[in-house]
Amino acid sequence: MSKAEQIIATTTRASRRKSGFLGHRGRIALLALTTLLMLFVFFTQAEVRTTLTSWTSLISG
Repeated sequence: MSKAEQIIATTTRASRRKSGFLGHRGRIALLALTTLLMLFVFFTQAEVRTTLTSWTSLISG
């Protein structure tokens, strides 16, 4: 195998391994953090808190 063929073979393996900016674990972590942030923003709204309080008072009695 010539040097050029070796370079082409290693380049295709490396490009196959790297599938973008984030790997699989990075995408899951980004999705989880974004979801937690959205939930935090949603549940800190006053209207949402009062609605949840009224719903929990109906359940607890």
